[in-house]
Amino acid sequence: MKTLKVLLTYFLLAALFACQSVPSSSSENASEGPASEETDTEGTTVRDDDIYIFFTSDVHCGVEDNLGYPALKALIDEVKQEHEYVRLVDCGDHLQGGTLGTLSKGKLIIDIMNAMDYDLATVGNHEFDYGMEELAKRMQEARFTTIASNVSYSGSKENIFADAPAYVIEDFGGTKVAFLGVLTPSSLTDSTPKFFMEGDEFVYDFYSGNNGQDLYDRIQQLVEEVRQQGADYVIVLSHLGSNTAAAPFDSISLISHTSGIDVVLDGHSHSQILGDPYPNKDGEDVLLSSVGTKLQAAGELIITVDGNIEILQINESEKKDETVQKVIDDANAQLEAILNEKICDLDYELTIADAEGIRMVRTRETTAGDFVADAYRYALSCEIALVNGGGVRSAIPAGEITVGSILNVNPFQNTLSVVRASGQEILDALEYGAAITEKLYAFDGNAVGENGAFLQVSGLKYTIDTSVTSAVEKDENGIFSGYSGEERRVKDVYVLQEGEYVPLDPEKTYTVGGTSYLLLDLGDGNAAFRNSEVVLKDGMMDVEALQAYLEAHDGFGDDYRETQGRITVE
Repeated sequence: MKTLKVLLTYFLLAALFACQSVPSSSSENASEGPASEETDTEGTTVRDDDIYIFFTSDVHCGVEDNLGYPALKALIDEVKQEHEYVRLVDCGDHLQGGTLGTLSKGKLIIDIMNAMDYDLATVGNHEFDYGMEELAKRMQEARFTTIASNVSYSGSKENIFADAPAYVIEDFGGTKVAFLGVLTPSSLTDSTPKFFMEGDEFVYDFYSGNNGQDLYDRIQQLVEEVRQQGADYVIVLSHLGSNTAAAPFDSISLISHTSGIDVVLDGHSHSQILGDPYPNKDGEDVLLSSVGTKLQAAGELIITVDGNIEILQINESEKKDETVQKVIDDANAQLEAILNEKICDLDYELTIADAEGIRMVRTRETTAGDFVADAYRYALSCEIALVNGGGVRSAIPAGEITVGSILNVNPFQNTLSVVRASGQEILDALEYGAAITEKLYAFDGNAVGENGAFLQVSGLKYTIDTSVTSAVEKDENGIFSGYSGEERRVKDVYVLQEGEYVPLDPEKTYTVGGTSYLLLDLGDGNAAFRNSEVVLKDGMMDVEALQAYLEAHDGFGDDYRETQGRITVE
């Protein structure tokens, strides 16, 4: 194992880049820098310059957030003016997380990453969110190499990773550096499970068996393979994350069960870690580094001529690359065109308020709420869909319906998830949402009894008895903690089964879909599903579900001219 040294200050970086600004780079992966090799008396090439590996992770479409791509590119280009061995790599989750990605299915993000001159990347769980066919297109469009070290395929169709190498070995003036790309096995559930299936069988796997041992054995095999090919350093681009609650599929567990890795550049957990040492299975330190999300920072790994490894964290840079900025500006212009794309026509309004403009979506069933809930249930193929009224932000006026129209309804760009919940957990969620609902929704021209946690529903109907005092209890942080009595406000709860409404069974288990905010993240303080089994975590974006529903049903039809009797308040 090489000597490991962590450089913990940004000021050395500032000193390093105290040079003149340079023009934006070409599309070549490395600029023409000064010669940095010499030959010893035996004819062996000897490196006499440091190696610079810049790294990002979990950018999630935040191309102008925080540090921003234009500033990062300007900084990298300054280094390329002075040094020959410069690379830029990414640890996954770049295609999804904002409208630039969602509405172009990642195409605009690849355009920007190509302008950044990325060299290598691995795949995060959210790269799968648009489906295998779209991911295959994005990988083909990328001018950088996608590394997938732990993917197996057992199907009979097309393996989209067939051309993705398990590792890449680069020769930097006689010093060989191997890069591996490790995908998180939880992608099978963190994205949409059906994407990894042919028929009823899973055909993709990420070495997820034997409580993590399959993954460890696979990476160990590849590390030994690249070492046999002369690799002096082994760097893992990981999308496992450092959250040990995800063990055995976290980077710390990977390090502790393998040997021969020098550095793990990590993603997935959105942590910020500056080269912390963790012992491998032989007791040797491996550096673990992560740079957060949305370009909170970028990382810089330096392999010095004397064999040390230094890691810097870059948080800001005053200069910006004009070429990358123009590509981003062009992408935003294309996004505007996408937002104006027509989906269908509508000759009536879907509402969230009454005729006087008093908001009802947080106290009563509304037609817009019915639509959103139906779209989620359709897109997620679940039995029940729940939508917090606070998340339905706009009516849908009559006229031409565009992508922008439905984005106004769900503007928060939430991801969707599915849980397997008991009937009792569903009852608890409904009760929490109805805690402050009043018999009248308006008084003196103002809405009353509003609650962002009030639940619009699909595949379900229920009644709220406002004569019953709410028994909902909350903890000191405002999170649902239980009930103080036996009597409930919510009653007569029915679930749609094979076309008919039947009483909800508190003991039975149902699949429930909704935003990750509601189901997984205690949104609005609703903790009813905190112990539910997660079937799908952070899948497609909410606006994608709305668009998919309209395209599949050829518009709205007449279904939402009136509310459908799903919520009764008495």
